[in-house]
Amino acid sequence: MGKISLMLNETECMGCHACEVACKQEHGLGVGPKVIQVIERAPYFKPLYCHHCEDAPCALACPEGAITKDPKTEVVLVDYEKCNGCNAVMGKSGAEKQDTSLCKMGCPAHIDVQGFVSLASKGKFKEALQLIKLASPFPSICGRVCPHPCESECYRDQIDQPVAIHAIERFLGDMDLNAKERYRPDMKPKKKEKVAIVGSGPAGLACAYYLAQEGYKATIFEKSKTLGGMLTTGIPSYRLPRPIAEAEIKMIRDMGVTMKTGIEVGKDKTIAQLRQEGFKAFFLAIGAQESLRMGIPGEDLVGIYRGLDYLRQLNLGKPIELGKRVAVIGGGNVAMDAVRSARRLGSEKAFILYRRGLEEMPSSPEEIKQCREEKIPIRTLTQPVRFLSNNGRVQAIECVKMRLTEPDESGRKKPEPIPGSEFKIKVDAVITALGQESDWCCLTPECACSLTEWGTLKVDPLTLQSEDSDIFTGGDAARGPKTVIEAIADGRQAAISISRYLKGENLRLGRDLPLKAIHQPQKGKIDRTPRVQMSYLDPQKRIKNFNEVQKGLTKSLVMQEAKRCISCGTCCVQACPYEVMQFNHEAIKAVKCDLCVDKRRRNEVPACYAICPTRCITWGNPRKFPKEVFASL
Repeated sequence: MGKISLMLNETECMGCHACEVACKQEHGLGVGPKVIQVIERAPYFKPLYCHHCEDAPCALACPEGAITKDPKTEVVLVDYEKCNGCNAVMGKSGAEKQDTSLCKMGCPAHIDVQGFVSLASKGKFKEALQLIKLASPFPSICGRVCPHPCESECYRDQIDQPVAIHAIERFLGDMDLNAKERYRPDMKPKKKEKVAIVGSGPAGLACAYYLAQEGYKATIFEKSKTLGGMLTTGIPSYRLPRPIAEAEIKMIRDMGVTMKTGIEVGKDKTIAQLRQEGFKAFFLAIGAQESLRMGIPGEDLVGIYRGLDYLRQLNLGKPIELGKRVAVIGGGNVAMDAVRSARRLGSEKAFILYRRGLEEMPSSPEEIKQCREEKIPIRTLTQPVRFLSNNGRVQAIECVKMRLTEPDESGRKKPEPIPGSEFKIKVDAVITALGQESDWCCLTPECACSLTEWGTLKVDPLTLQSEDSDIFTGGDAARGPKTVIEAIADGRQAAISISRYLKGENLRLGRDLPLKAIHQPQKGKIDRTPRVQMSYLDPQKRIKNFNEVQKGLTKSLVMQEAKRCISCGTCCVQACPYEVMQFNHEAIKAVKCDLCVDKRRRNEVPACYAICPTRCITWGNPRKFPKEVFASL
């Protein structure tokens, strides 16, 4: 019978809804429409035909195996006998099954969290891993260093405690790392276009991963001699063991990505030179690896170090000797990494100075908890005002006590000094960790890009395209210092934009789809098993080395924990990137367009195709479609 597909000529579609009405009359259900925002064009309705993806995320997400792909027609089909609506409960969450679970919304990469957790609960670990990697290629890394905002949104918290999503993700990633044959995504045929990626941190690596899948010739240029960016030079090994990051980098290299170290774009090579060498698009993933200055007297004294510089030297095997009394100034994860590393290297009296209260600290609660377990003091409401010296070396810090007033523009309470509260703290060394910024030497005069007042590149927040049409950026370079998962999300979105740019396609079409959260999840059937607690190295033992602190979960505990998920949404609905999967509230089943494959067998045509007044719908074998430009749904 051959492959069949539906195509829509978007310039001819007038949004009349005739196709939707015909579909409802014939099948008793509708598969559209939705509103599409188009640049320089008013919003219009577009029928929701299934894309029948090559690697259908809905089929991968379904824990019941109810969604499969017909090998003859390549149509994605739903077996309504196997589909159980992801255990939807009538009167509880049925009306919201078309919406998205909060865990997916909370994840910056919008990973189908419920989908992979559900698969893991049934022991379908490989399928769960593949589902994660549709949106993030580094589950082993994110399972360790991501602050897991998905858990903060988990509705299970209304019952007892959130599902330990990060621990499940880490197990799946480690399972793959330890497998005899690692999972490798299918690769599309090689394309001739070359893409340059500047920087090998999480954003750059993720962009390379997804571009390689699409067949593009991606080359990473890294100014350091070491690949990985913050993954290998900024995060201590007790949080992220170096072999894990290196294994993920190797996987991307094995996918055909070229990686060149010791080349600083803007100095050793310019964007103009790379354009002359045939590179058609650029992704600037330079991160934010320049530490901000405090701007107080004595900041350049001997014995005062920048947080990222200190961690970089440590991770490169050249740790700096600090002495016993070390003050780390700041409240973010860099400050926590620095003080905990200093403690492990013999600084027995290392401590944190932070100008706000404990509740306002930007560091993750887990980091603060582990810091306290390691008996590292955190002195809050303390602001250094100058450094005091002895023969040019820092000897003490003059500080002032602070009090909190009304919240500032960031929403945190504003600190102000208390008059007459000055005091001094003796120190052997100081590490400042007050934030980072990007070094934009890669932008030479031929670039039309410009920076924001925050020192980030001006880009379209949806497409990540800059004022130079062939230059894109993401991660810290676009948003300021953020998390690894946010950088990964930007890397993937940049890869989508770059692919569309190279194909001459609309970069924005169909991407600005709002996620609507489920607010009344079903709670009818609850596994009362308490949350699994991950084991840790004993604090007194771990402060003597850089061994990984978290030990991970066993297979049985992962399945036990995954079963605690209360299935807020429908897995296939959440997994579909085009929002074409829908939920039939009466039948409690997932439904979608199946291209009327049965009609095809009878040499009949679908109702939508027959009724379309503008003949903008084309149906049949895509190899026999007219050569005019059609937009695939």
